[in-house]
This record gives sequence, structure tokens and C-alpha cells, in this order.
Amino acid sequence: MRNETEQPASFSASRRWGQALNFVLAVLAAAALVLLANHLATRHYARVAWTDNANFKLSPLTRQVLQSLTNTVRVVVYYDRAEALYTPVTALLKEYSLANPRVEIEVVNYVVEPAKAELIKARYRLTPQARDLVIFDANGKTKVITQSDLSEYDLAAFVVGRDRDIRRTGFHGERLFTSALATVADPATPQAYFLTGHGEHDHGNSSHDVGYGKFAALLLDSGVRLAPLRLAGTNTIPADSRLLIVAAPQIPLDSSEQEKLEKYLQGGGRMLLLLSYNSRSGLEPLLARWGVEIGDNTVIDERNSPPASGSVLVNQFDPHPVVGPLASARLPLQLVLPRSIGRRAGHQQNADAAKVTELAATSEAGLAVRRVRNGPQSSALRERQGVIPLMIAVEKGGIAGVADAGATRMIVAGDSYFLDNQMIEAAANREFAWQAANWLLDRPQFLGGIGPRPVREHTFTITAAKMRRLFWILVAVIPGASLALGLVVWIRRQR
Repeated sequence: MRNETEQPASFSASRRWGQALNFVLAVLAAAALVLLANHLATRHYARVAWTDNANFKLSPLTRQVLQSLTNTVRVVVYYDRAEALYTPVTALLKEYSLANPRVEIEVVNYVVEPAKAELIKARYRLTPQARDLVIFDANGKTKVITQSDLSEYDLAAFVVGRDRDIRRTGFHGERLFTSALATVADPATPQAYFLTGHGEHDHGNSSHDVGYGKFAALLLDSGVRLAPLRLAGTNTIPADSRLLIVAAPQIPLDSSEQEKLEKYLQGGGRMLLLLSYNSRSGLEPLLARWGVEIGDNTVIDERNSPPASGSVLVNQFDPHPVVGPLASARLPLQLVLPRSIGRRAGHQQNADAAKVTELAATSEAGLAVRRVRNGPQSSALRERQGVIPLMIAVEKGGIAGVADAGATRMIVAGDSYFLDNQMIEAAANREFAWQAANWLLDRPQFLGGIGPRPVREHTFTITAAKMRRLFWILVAVIPGASLALGLVVWIRRQR
């Protein structure tokens, strides 16, 4: 007789086979969905950076330059894979290639590919000692970036003997790669001149605080040729000049030099004029004819001036191609004891006159103070109060905002120190220099974006013991725990 207390089996054989079949079908359906998703992703995909601190998130300026590419740019990564910067370099360049397939990347490991390395050395005329380079090649132009250029190092602890290692604190890959890309992608090589002979900032000095070496390096990185220019005697502004930079002359230009400058501007010349609080250019009458008024004063802004710094943070911008991107990104300029530069009273903005745009100004708390030179040194007069313009853009002979080789363009700023070696990295001063130079040079494809922000590096120190412990955790503990959990579930289901 059947024992009435005996429980029937939980699953019959047919039910077990049915569940097994359902499981197999579910696995096949999941696999089909994965394959379908991958198939669609290869044709319709988007890359998203999940954090603002992502090392390889391309800046708007880089994307702007990439979008402007119309020809192929070859990038050769001539690197040893064992080098610490190999992975950051190749990962960043992959983002460039994904953003625009015209950026073609070739990786050459000179350690394991000596024959290929010799071909690269011969093609680009590299020295026998050349190591760890990134080479940009297009339009018959090349730009080589060395490993030492890519890194910023903290030498303080090494110099004082606290540490035997030199720590890398920054990676300048995107800034240098974008500049190199802009350089080789532009078939033309514009010529710019720095006016000299009047006590201007020295564009060949990268060590002194008030030198202009870093500003000159920015122009060189963007593919601009540079040369000094003296206008004394019979010298004239060369016909190949695409940009003349006048950086805070301390001695006024004489009448002959001013006539040459006026002729250059009337013929469609481009000029970046930077006037510090203590510069004496003698150009006030010339600029007045172009609708520009230069203040003989010093401007402060109690609302936007750091205490006892003498500087002014400027965040009031006109929607102009030079400063519009700064306004959109909410990035201020940091000027040092600026003077007022604005539109001349009574200047008519008609079709025949120069169009004068006030690019940047103080807040409503601005104050212009006129210094009395012939009286007591401490005396000063309040000249004006409120919103005070600090830099202007002038355009004549073309449609505003549209590149025209025959149009005159000028930018006049009421400070020169904000682009010197000490201040060019402050706030958005470097971005302004890039935007201003490219607007004056008629390179709209490089406008409209902001360059990469500084990279924050996070360092982890792992000892040999910790490395062994991490190895066993990854190889044994985690997989073992997963197997044990699966075994427990299987045993419980068999009961």
C-alpha cells in the first residue's frame, strides 16, 4: 500500500525538460538581442563621458578643429609600448579619429619593429636618437611632438632632496595635438610680426614674468610664422604681414612710423594692439580716426577685483566671435591694472565707417581713476563710474564676422600684462589669445570653442605585497566565491 505521508516529487521529468528547454531558449534569445544590439551599435553609436574629469573627453575647441578638416591628416605614434605615456597618447588620439575618420593613426613600436622605424626616420628626417614622438603630417607639412612636451612635472620635491622621483602632474596631450592638427591642416602658413624698438614686451623671452615667450609659443603652435619688425628709417610693414602685434610700447611711435601703420591699416591690415596702464604709444589720434578712444586712466572693479591684487576679473562680454565662447563657458579674463578702451563719442556706425564693438567691460561697479602726473604722486581723479569698456574690436571693409582678406581688423585691449608669461595661464587669458589671433588671421574654422582644461592626476601607490594580495583576490577569491555560491544553489535545488 502506498504510504500516504510520502510527498510526490516536486518536478516531473517532463516539467524538468520543459524548464530546461525554456532556459535554453531564453539564453538563445538573450544572445540574439546582444548580437542585434551590437549590429545596430556599429552603425548608430554615441560616445559619452560620464564625468567632467574624464581624461579623454575632447574639448569644444578640439571638436571645432576636427569638424573643419577636409583632407586627411596622418598621425604617426612613434612610441615604445612600455613607456608610461603610450596609453594616454594612443587613447586620446583614438578619440580624435573617432570624431573624424580623416585623422588616420599609425602606431610604430620602434623596439619590436626596427625596419618600420627606420622608414619613419628616413621619411621625416628624424635623428638616430629620436624616441617616443607623435608626428602629424598633412599638406606637405609636419609637426613633431616629443614626450617631454606632453608632460608637466613637479620638480620641487626633487630639487630639495625630499624625493628621488620626478612626479608628472599634468598631461598636455590635447592642447598640443589640437595645435599640431590646426598647423598641418591649414595649407597656408600666415606670417605675423611683433613690433620692436619702443620697449615692447619681448616675444623671445620665455623666462621673465613680463616676457611674451609663451604667447609667441601659442602662435607658433597654431602654425603662425613669427618675426620681429622695426619701422625706423626706411623700413615698412612687409607685404606678407597677416598680423602685426604691438605689445605695450613705452616710447611713442614717431610720425613716420604712424604713417606707415595708417597705410597698413587702410590697405586691409590686421593689428593686435595691447596698451598697459604705463605704455605710451602715441597712437591716440590714429585710433580716434578709427572710432576708438583710449583712456589715460586705471580701471578698477570693486565687485570683481581680488583684494590687493591690482587685477580685474572681467566677465561682461559682447556676443562677438572673439569673446562669445568665453561668455558661453562663463570663463573670465584676468586683467592687470587695465585702462579704458571704448568707442569714441560721436563715431557713426554707418556702412562706410569702421564698425567698433566693445568686447569686454567691467560690472556696474567699475571705476576709472585718472592719475595726475604733474601733481603729488598720491593724487588721483575719479574720471567715470559704472560699466567701463576695456577692449574693442574694429572691422572695416567687409561683412562683420565673415572672413574677407581685404577687410581691416583690429583688436585694442587696455592691458598687455594679461598675456605675459606670468598671466597668460590665468583665468581664460590663453583662450582669449587663441580666439583673438585666429579672428584677426581669418581662420573661422578655429573659432567657437574653448580649449582643454587642466588635467587633474590621481596617483595610487601599491606595494609588492598589496599587488600579490590584489592578484589572489582577482584570480582566486572572487571566482571561488562565485563557484561556491553556484554550488550551494545547485545542492538546494536537488533536495
